[in-house]
This record gives sequence, C-alpha cells and structure tokens, in this order.
Amino acid sequence: RLAIVCQMLDGLTQITERRRMQRWMWILIAGFMVLQVEAKIDPEHQVTIAQMEKFSEAFAAVASEVNPGVVTIVNKKDMVVGVRSSTGDPFFDRFFGGRMTYRREWRQQGLGSGVIVSGDGYILTNNHLIAEADSIEVELDDGRKFGAMLVGTDPQSDVAVLKIDGRDLPALKMGDSDKLKVGAWVLAIGNPYGLRHTVTYGIVSATGRGNLDIVDYEDFIQTDAAINPGNSGGAMVNLRGDLVGLNTAILSRSGGSQGIGLAVPINMARNIMQQIIEDGEVKRGYLDVVVQDLTPGLSDALGLSVNRGALIQEVGEFAEQTDLQPGDVIVGLNDREISNADEFLTRIARTPPGAQVIIEVIRSEGNKKLRVTVDAFDPFRGLQEVERQRALGLNVQEMTPAIARQFGYGAQWGMLITDVRGESAAEAAGLRRGDVIREMNRRPMRSMEDYEDVLAELKPGDEVGIIIRRETRRHYANFYAVLKVPK
Repeated sequence: RLAIVCQMLDGLTQITERRRMQRWMWILIAGFMVLQVEAKIDPEHQVTIAQMEKFSEAFAAVASEVNPGVVTIVNKKDMVVGVRSSTGDPFFDRFFGGRMTYRREWRQQGLGSGVIVSGDGYILTNNHLIAEADSIEVELDDGRKFGAMLVGTDPQSDVAVLKIDGRDLPALKMGDSDKLKVGAWVLAIGNPYGLRHTVTYGIVSATGRGNLDIVDYEDFIQTDAAINPGNSGGAMVNLRGDLVGLNTAILSRSGGSQGIGLAVPINMARNIMQQIIEDGEVKRGYLDVVVQDLTPGLSDALGLSVNRGALIQEVGEFAEQTDLQPGDVIVGLNDREISNADEFLTRIARTPPGAQVIIEVIRSEGNKKLRVTVDAFDPFRGLQEVERQRALGLNVQEMTPAIARQFGYGAQWGMLITDVRGESAAEAAGLRRGDVIREMNRRPMRSMEDYEDVLAELKPGDEVGIIIRRETRRHYANFYAVLKVPK
C-alpha cells in the first residue's frame, strides 16, 4: 500500500510539475508576444498610426460636411397601356388587335442623385435621370421633400439644372476641376441602388477622358471610387469638400462598379448651368476644321517630330481667315497641351463664341502660335443634305415626270417626301410620306438645289412656311404648314 501511495504521490508530483511547466510556457509565450507587439509598435510606427487616424478622421469630416448637400432625386413617369381582348372574329383581330376593354395606368419611378449648388435651391444632376420624367421630387438629407422645376438640360454633356423653393439650403462649394491631379483622393456620394447617402472613396485615375461615345462632349474625370446605378448626378468632392465633378457613368461588364467611374468636371457643368440659367440655352464655341488624332504611326508616315496632338485634315470656309492649314498639328491651346482631336474639340466647345484663343501648331517650317477667334456652333453647319433632312425628320427626293407617271401623281415638280420620322419636327407639322413640297418660304421647289438652298439658310428655332400638295386617287388638296427647326 505504501508503495502504491508513493507511486500516486510521484504521479501527482509529476502532474503538478507538468502543469507548472505549462503555466510558465504560456507566460513566456505571452511575454514574447508582448515583446513582439512592442517591437512592432515602436514610436515611429505609433506616429504613422496616428497620422492614419487623422487621415481617416479627415474622410469622416468631409463626408459629414458634404452629405447634406447631396439630394435624392425621384423621377416619376405616368404610363398608360391599353389592354385588348378578342372580338371573336379572327380576321378583325388580326388587323385591329381585338377590342379595347380597359386601360391600365401606373407610375414608373426612378431614383438618382443631385447636388445643391446654391442656397436658394439650384441643383445640378444628370440629364439622363430626368429626360422623360413627368414630375421630379427632391428629398434632402434631413427628410424634407420638394417638388422640383426643370430649369433646363444639355443632353450633349448629360447635365441638367433643377430648382426647388428653399432658403439657406446646404449648398456645396464648387471647386476648380482643372486643378485636379491624377492620384488625388476623391469621395463619391450618392444613392446607389436606393441606398441613400452612400460614401465611397478612391483616387483620380485620369482626367480628360473622351472617345467613349457616352455623350457628344466628353471630358470625363475617371476614378476608381465605387460608382453604381443610382450614383448618377451625385457629388465627387476633394479632401477639402469642394465639388469637383458630377458622377455620371461607369464602364462595366457586370452593370456594377468595376473600378472605372466617370464624372463630368465641375468647371464644365458650372459653365453649362450658368448659360442655362442666364440664356435658357447652351452656346458652344466652334472652329470650322476637321481634325483627327495624330498617332505614332501617322506621325512617322508624315515625318513629324511629335506623336500626339490633333492633325488638321480640312479647313472650312469659316476658318480660312484663321491661317490654320491642312497638315497642321495642333499641340497646344492657350498654353495647355493638346493630346488628341477629341480634347481639342471639347475645349473649343467650352470656349465662349467670340473669344480669342492661342493655338500652337507644328508645321514643316517649325512651331507657330496663331490667335484665332472662336465662332458660334451651328448644329446645321457642315451637315450634308441627307443629315439636314434627318435633323428635320424627313427625307425627300426630287419629283420628276417619270416618277409622277410611275406612281400616278398629277404634280410634275416639287420635293416628294419619302419618309417622316416619328416624334420629329416634320411629324409635328402634319407632314406625311407621299406629300409633295411645292414651296418653302414662298420659294418654288423645282429642284433639289432649290431645297438645299433653303435648308442652308435655316437656323435652330426658325419656322419654315411650306405649301404641301397631298394627292389621293380621286382628288388632291394644297395646304399650308409650318415646319419648326429643332433647337
């Protein structure tokens, strides 16, 4: 028994010693970990962490300051659809679609973002958000809701201006987007997927992005800050909280953010807004030249010393007095570099008509700086006859005796309308396919040249008086119509 007790005591002693060893082992491990942490978080790194915390606090402060100026835009469109049922007569149903039994009405609703830019209620947003809306509602960060008035839009840049009735509203300060540098931190604020006042951050990936075929005039800021559906019209701000861009689009294969977000620079949006508010329309600068990108291959073929810029292919009659010549390579505008044709055209478009600019070109004899007066953009200038007709919403061909005999027309001359586009100026004037235009602005249309001469004189907003001959098998009638040229 004594031997057994001694063995048990020896066993207990061994267990106690083992536990004591384990305890010390854990103490050593813990001490080692503490030493490791202390070694890692030395004074220098502690300063770095403090700096990062301040950096994080800066983001939070900007978000807190900017959020009240970003609004939710609710666009509403009334939809009406007629529902038909069978009449029981298959022949009648085939041609007339059955009997109208009832009309279903509902309201389609979409969500987007906008930015308050003045204390009295002017708001910047995207045109594509409100282009077809029957009513627009704006909801502020504090829950207040306002009916919004559409002041004006510019589809060519996807910018729209709204107005709500309010005082001392939380407007964002507009910065200078021309000073943005690649790599600068920016925040994007909006309502992606209806998640209101979502804040994301990233850097400026590029500036001056164009040739994307999103809108006519592209000078986008590119960012990797997450932008998703619903962010459109929201704010892009710098670390000072200044508004530098209007979030507009993404490039994505999935439909969600893939790190390529695009924003309209605030300098462009501000210029458009001011024109819409003051003049009711946007006037763009124009130079009557045809340009293309200068590529390295083209540069080698032409024996040029540069491989960037805008190569002038053709100089129109309106630019002949400027001393610009075909073959010139435009490399600078007002002492800023020009990299490609799209950048040149966009910057000219942003220049007020009548203003003078300095264009730097490269020629065989060397560099030259030319002082050029910017003209006003005319949407009809430079269009071919077919394109002019498309702008009015109709296509025509010259009526000849042979055509008249073939189709049974009594009219032997005039412009035969071969097509009228839906929801166009021609349709609004009551014109139909098969009508014959006899006169335009009291001038007989005896040839295509007569027709083109009238078109060449038209300006956006003009009204054209036309006399139409409309024929049927039994009789014909002449009537007067007014064709309004779209702005």
